Amino acid sequence: MRQFALTTAQGGINRLRDKGGASKDSLYDLVNGYVTETNSIKFRPGTRRAYSLPPDQTKGMCAFQDKLHVFAWLPVTSLDDNVVIHILRHPSAGSTMPLKEIHFAAPFLGYLYVAAEWLNGEVYHYWIQSATEWSANTAYKPGDIVEPTTPNGYFYRASRTGPAGVAWAPNVARADGDVVEPTVSNGFEYTVIETYGATPRSGTVEPVWPTIDGGTVAENTEGGVPASPTTPTDPATTPPATVVDRYGTGVRADRNGTAGNQAV
Repeated sequence: MRQFALTTAQGGINRLRDKGGASKDSLYDLVNGYVTETNSIKFRPGTRRAYSLPPDQTKGMCAFQDKLHVFAWLPVTSLDDNVVIHILRHPSAGSTMPLKEIHFAAPFLGYLYVAAEWLNGEVYHYWIQSATEWSANTAYKPGDIVEPTTPNGYFYRASRTGPAGVAWAPNVARADGDVVEPTVSNGFEYTVIETYGATPRSGTVEPVWPTIDGGTVAENTEGGVPASPTTPTDPATTPPATVVDRYGTGVRADRNGTAGNQAV
């Protein structure tokens, strides 16, 4: 068969003749190409492989926060920083149940919302929270979520390492060394470091607990109004010990208890 190099198409596509001598000035069909305004023929732009994923180990894909997100049921190492692999677990079967299909994946209220079908046909919905990268010498509170510095598809939630402490209650006797926690946990426990008076005790109203390492809070049971919570003083602005009260008018308030906090 003779071959013609087509550079123009004067007659467009003509299907009137499917046998016999074909005209080199017209086309019977055009595949993977298009005719420009100047009647020249251009190849259809092809696609390029941007990223490679491990075969048969991930399902679904969506774009979120300038990255591509895919889903797996076993730990899979991402081959590119622009591809995030999330590990989903079947609620009862764990990692032994493979994913069958991702029916839906899209951002919702700042996180990815995913509808996943498992191999047994069950469909579960996931709202994947984000996490901060783990860092050394950092205080984490129960409930904080972190991920490894080298992502492995898992997030890790901080949890309490010991039993819950004694919750704060009004008019309870206090002694140095007592440890209490707020009635609504905030990730800190508070140790009594100093008491005053013959019968030191907690106040009638739960104080506002500071949520910073080293912060202190005072409870006043004789004055009727709890003292305001305090936070550690910046050493750069603290006068040296040799500086005394210039006017000699400093008055120390009568307090029954002072507590300092530390992360659980």
